[in-house]
Amino acid sequence: MRFRYEAVKQSGESLKGEIDAATEADAYRLLQSQDLMPVALAPVSDKRGALDRVIVARRANTRDRAIVIRELATLLGAGVPLAEAVASLAEAHAGDSLGAALGVVHGQLRNGVSLPAALREANMGVPDYVHQLVAAGELTGKLAPSLFAGADQMEYEESLRQEMRNALIYPSVLVFSGIAAVLLIFLVVVPKFAGLLNNRRAHVPAISVWVLKTGLFVKTHLMWFGLGGAGLAFFAFTVLSNPRMRASLLEAIARLPLLGGWLLDTEVGRWSAMLGTLLENRVPIVRAMELAQGSVVLQSLRLRLDVAGKDLRSGKKLADALALHRTVSPMGINLVRVGERTGELPTMLKTLARMYETASRTRMKRFLLLLEPIAILTIGVVIGFIMVAIMLAITSLSNITF
Repeated sequence: MRFRYEAVKQSGESLKGEIDAATEADAYRLLQSQDLMPVALAPVSDKRGALDRVIVARRANTRDRAIVIRELATLLGAGVPLAEAVASLAEAHAGDSLGAALGVVHGQLRNGVSLPAALREANMGVPDYVHQLVAAGELTGKLAPSLFAGADQMEYEESLRQEMRNALIYPSVLVFSGIAAVLLIFLVVVPKFAGLLNNRRAHVPAISVWVLKTGLFVKTHLMWFGLGGAGLAFFAFTVLSNPRMRASLLEAIARLPLLGGWLLDTEVGRWSAMLGTLLENRVPIVRAMELAQGSVVLQSLRLRLDVAGKDLRSGKKLADALALHRTVSPMGINLVRVGERTGELPTMLKTLARMYETASRTRMKRFLLLLEPIAILTIGVVIGFIMVAIMLAITSLSNITF
C-alpha cells in the first residue's frame, strides 16, 4: 500500500513524498528508520490517485503550547532523555501544527543545537520568557522546573485573558438582546399603528408620533442600518486587529474610573508574577525586568517600568526604582523592599502578584455588579418608553372628534 507523507529531517528541513508499506504503522516506523520525523501520513487511493484521508494540522493555541511545555517538563522530570522526550511528543502531536515544530526541534537537537536555540528555530510561538527560562534551566541543571514555571506562567496569562472574556459575555448578551428586542418592536409592532399618523382627527401625543416615525424610518431604511452595523463591526475588528489602535484603546480605557483600575491591577499582577518566576529560575534581574516588561500591554505602565529598569541598571535597588516612578502601590513597594533585604525577592513578587490578582477580581466583580443592572435598566427604559408611546397612541383613538 502506498502512503503519502510529510516529514522533517534531522536538519529541520521539511520533506514530502510517497512510500510503500503494509500498514500505516509500518510506514511510520520505516520513515523513522530513515531518520525522518513524520508529521503527516495518509494512504493514496489506487483508483483516484488522491488521498483517502488527510491529516489536517490543527492550529495550536496558547493553551496547547502550554500543555506541550508541561508535557516536556514531565517527561524530563521522569528521567527521559531530552531528544527522546521531544521525539515522543512530536509523535503524540502529529495531528496538529505543534507536531511539525517539535519535529524541527528534534532534528536540531540531533545536530547538537541547544534547546533554546532549537525552540527559536522551530518557531513554536511560545513567549520570549520561555526561551529565557529554558536557557537558565540548562545553565543551572534545572530544566524540568524551568519548563514547569514557563507552562505555569503561560497558563496564568491565558486564564487572565479567558476570565476577562467570560466576564463580558453576559453583559454583551444583554445588550444585543435589548437591541434585537427594540428592532423587533420597530419592525413588527410599530408599523401596525402607523396609520394613526394619517388620521387627522386623532390627537396622537408627540412622543407617540416620534416613536411611530422612528419605527417607520427604521423599517424603510433597514438595509442601510444593516450595512451601517456591518461597517461598525468591521471598523471595530480593524481597530482590535491593529496593535497601535488597540493599545490606544486600552490607554483610553485605563483612564476610566472603574475599568482603569481593573486593567492596571491586572497588568501589574501579570508583570509581578512573571518577574518572580524569572528570578526564581535564576534569570539575571536586569534581563528579567526586560522580559517581564514585554508582557505589559499598557504603554504608560510599560514606559514607567522601562525607566525603572534603567535606574536598576544604574545601580538603584528595585524597590527604590519602582517607588520613584510609582509603578506599584506603597504596599507592593514594601513587599519588594522586604524581599530584597531577606533574599526572598521572587517569593515577595509572587505574593505581590496574588495581591494584585485579588484586587483585579474584586474590581471586576464590582464592575459587573454595576454593569448588569445598568444594562437591564437601560433596556427596560427604552422598551418601556416605546410601549408607553404605543399605548398613548392607541388611547388617543378615544379622543377622536366626529
